[in-house]
Amino acid sequence: MERRKRPWLLAVALVGVAAWYLGFTGGGPLERRPAAQPADIVQTYLLNSRSLTYAENGSLTQVMEAARVEHIADTQVSDLVEPRFYSHDGDNQTWSASAARGRLKHRTSVLILREDVVLTDDKAGGVLETRAMTLHLQQRRAKSEVPVKLTQGNNVLTADGMYADLKHQTIRLTPGVEGIYVPEGS
Repeated sequence: MERRKRPWLLAVALVGVAAWYLGFTGGGPLERRPAAQPADIVQTYLLNSRSLTYAENGSLTQVMEAARVEHIADTQVSDLVEPRFYSHDGDNQTWSASAARGRLKHRTSVLILREDVVLTDDKAGGVLETRAMTLHLQQRRAKSEVPVKLTQGNNVLTADGMYADLKHQTIRLTPGVEGIYVPEGS
């Protein structure tokens, strides 16, 4: 009888050690992982939204549109589907930006654009394409730290990133700039 108990006790001991190691009994490696956080709760959903911002003198300064907006109240963040942003100088549209996805941080007035990002200088006709861009809405500045492609007419410039001052109508390309210039009439 004694011999039959030994394999049974050995099997129980092995199962106990394996359960401890896998974290089933507490104190194992699985228990050391951080606990899953509950998902942020979306407070408001908007479809085909449009908001307008005006200066103190009554002139239009910004237009923000999106196919869908999900506002998370606790974080003061809105996730955007197909966002479109228009920056105006007076009542003349000067810059526009669009993307597949975006995130608006309300406290800091920062708009983060992702996937198929296009920034257009509407007066000069230049189009900048990239995969990610951050716009500081109050300062009217944009920045991209990933490769960009700037096209104006037949001319093309590529760079490792860019900085745009929408107020002063300037774009500064960061290192790795290459260009193709095609003179008019060629």
